[in-house]
Amino acid sequence: MSGRIIAQMADERTSRKILEEVMRISAAVVDASTFDWKAYFEARATGEIFSTKFYKYEASTSPLGEKMNASVGLVAIPSTETEKNRDDFANRNAFSYVDCNFVYNENSKRIPVAIAGQAGFSYYGKKDVGIITPQTYWGIEDHDTYYIVHFSDKKHEELGLISTPWCKDFDGNEMGYGIVSKYYAGMIDSILYSSSGLLSKTFLSHNSAHTELLKKGTGYTGSGSERTAYLLLMLWIKYATKNSQTVFKGCTSYNYQYLVAEVTENVDYLILSTTNAKNLVVGSAVSVGDPVDQTNYDRGQAYMRNIVERARIVKIEEISGTANSRVYLDTVFSTTATTRISTMPCCSGTTDNVLGADGYIANDGKYAYRLNGVEDGIGAYFISLNEIWNKESATVVSYYARKNAAWSGSSVQDYTKVATLDMVNTSDAWIGDISVDLETGVQYPRVYGSGDSVGVGDRQYKGGDGTGLREALQRGHLALGSDAGLSFAYLWDALSSAWWVFAVCV
Repeated sequence: MSGRIIAQMADERTSRKILEEVMRISAAVVDASTFDWKAYFEARATGEIFSTKFYKYEASTSPLGEKMNASVGLVAIPSTETEKNRDDFANRNAFSYVDCNFVYNENSKRIPVAIAGQAGFSYYGKKDVGIITPQTYWGIEDHDTYYIVHFSDKKHEELGLISTPWCKDFDGNEMGYGIVSKYYAGMIDSILYSSSGLLSKTFLSHNSAHTELLKKGTGYTGSGSERTAYLLLMLWIKYATKNSQTVFKGCTSYNYQYLVAEVTENVDYLILSTTNAKNLVVGSAVSVGDPVDQTNYDRGQAYMRNIVERARIVKIEEISGTANSRVYLDTVFSTTATTRISTMPCCSGTTDNVLGADGYIANDGKYAYRLNGVEDGIGAYFISLNEIWNKESATVVSYYARKNAAWSGSSVQDYTKVATLDMVNTSDAWIGDISVDLETGVQYPRVYGSGDSVGVGDRQYKGGDGTGLREALQRGHLALGSDAGLSFAYLWDALSSAWWVFAVCV
């Protein structure tokens, strides 16, 4: 038997000891789908308990926590494409990961089919890319004025730890490993794939996303609360903060729409004033449209993308002797005097060249970020596909998780109710603290706050006086600034609502 894994255990430049250990088993791994990942990860488990103590918002509005147990003294600093920064968690087994291609079986279980470095693996094309992690466990120890988040690669029943949601199948059984989708999805030949280098597919809804995913197979359910739980836990443990934007801004301040400065015909660029062009970044996605005499420039309007639906900026160069610049796209098109360009959510793979497990190209509100191997903050709402929120009244919302129920686009009859929240009023609010259902990873506000720099610091849009089933829209988008974050929530849209800023992960 032969095979080769060049594994990315937390990142490709992590400790030589872990890389050598993986190489020792590589010869046995011919078929990643049949390899005994459970036994492998159990053999590597250290039982270390990584913990962070947070004060409840009522006791302290600071978002900062205190590292405890095995986390004490460990430091994580996000990397960039040019600087690999410190990550003391990278060579701890509980935080290790290997990039993989995966599929869903008919029972909605994620199965790895190839590992990075192995023949058949690819980050690109008609593949779904994820990270495979050890079987891990978590728990939240609750006290009067504080709580402690625990994380380990062993169960530690004395602490009441249970399996993390990404390490369980659709029936709630431990898999012995975990898989988290790495990228937001784009379309290839009218099929959704979570691979690198794609223009993120938007104009999806909770319902239409499920319909699209079923084209891939009966078990395809898409990513949901387990993916959010993974990101939250990595934030809490590695960075000891509740407020994700204090570390990772994401693409939340990249809301630009500009009128062209000159007309062009059948070329691969448009011309903007240099002042405007300097606000755009190479590699980002844009749409180009001609609203003519329209005054509504919402990107959802067909005329805002009737020239170029979406394309990538490949180069920006100043035109010598003028106040203008050429913005080159990866397609050929023509413009008129009323043409406008609009920024769009990030392409997948924005963080591929980041030198660590965590990081970004820049933390300036224009780029996605990577957190322990998973890319997020792309400037679009994340539709959590295993959740349905039910606004029972203007101010009361119940949270439902699908688990192993048949998918429904119109009912929560067979779904599991996780919690009911009294939002008190219909005024949008800052979130002070959240509660998390440990079984599913579903989160919801526990107490409201007073701003973006205290507590969780994300915004909940309560959906006004409306009632009914709502799609779980999270993260925020490229125009929301400090409102956005890992606990942001938007309760306005029905399950069939689709817009330019809604996206999913396979």
